[in-house]
Amino acid sequence: MTDAVRVNFAADDILEITLAAPEHGNALDGAMADAMLQAVRELPETAKGIVLTSEGADFCAGRRGGMPRDPSVKLTAIDIRKKVIEPILDLYQALRNAPVPIFAAVQGRAAGVGAALAGLADVAIAAEDAQFTIPEMNHDIAPTLVMTALVERMPRNALARMVITRDAINGREAQALGIVSMVAPAAKLSEELARVRKTAATASAPTLRAVKAFLTASGETSFATRRDYAAMVNAAAMAERFR
Repeated sequence: MTDAVRVNFAADDILEITLAAPEHGNALDGAMADAMLQAVRELPETAKGIVLTSEGADFCAGRRGGMPRDPSVKLTAIDIRKKVIEPILDLYQALRNAPVPIFAAVQGRAAGVGAALAGLADVAIAAEDAQFTIPEMNHDIAPTLVMTALVERMPRNALARMVITRDAINGREAQALGIVSMVAPAAKLSEELARVRKTAATASAPTLRAVKAFLTASGETSFATRRDYAAMVNAAAMAERFR
């Protein structure tokens, strides 16, 4: 466990995950990624949602400590996949497939992993002056992990532009491109997150979970399959409420 990630199950049945390494721009290291993954996998059965926030000026400035710095350490492709790639992909998959909606507030830098985390939230609110980048190619690294998280959210050409040009975009452009849902002035970011959270928490857990299940599955199915799935999850949620 690490002190750089705080986890709390609040009285409104929302699981709070807070990145708490502001001295590093909340850039994720292995222990932080593991702590987040454990929190999502051990989500209480009564949970209605997950709120992802961070301390300090930046939401998440990327990733740190991925590859060993010692040039004498030689890693095979299998080693790299197991030690460097799979842990972050496991986190992305757990967030995408979480059984409850994820809400995030994004301020300052959201670089690489940070942009991915914002994009994986079901409702992400960005400060107007937040900065989203995918800078991996500055280090001659193909950012396919981040792309995996964002490809369902963004138009193909917009994702290609961010990856290849490494352009920084602000909160409003991130909203236009589908990375985040909403934008607020930086001074009102916490207030807007609290409003969305309070509204969400008025619904029952079965209803919120049904909504998330449909959102997760619908992008991979035909209309006919979505129709049947919509009926199934809606009926199950209603039955759970009134049994």
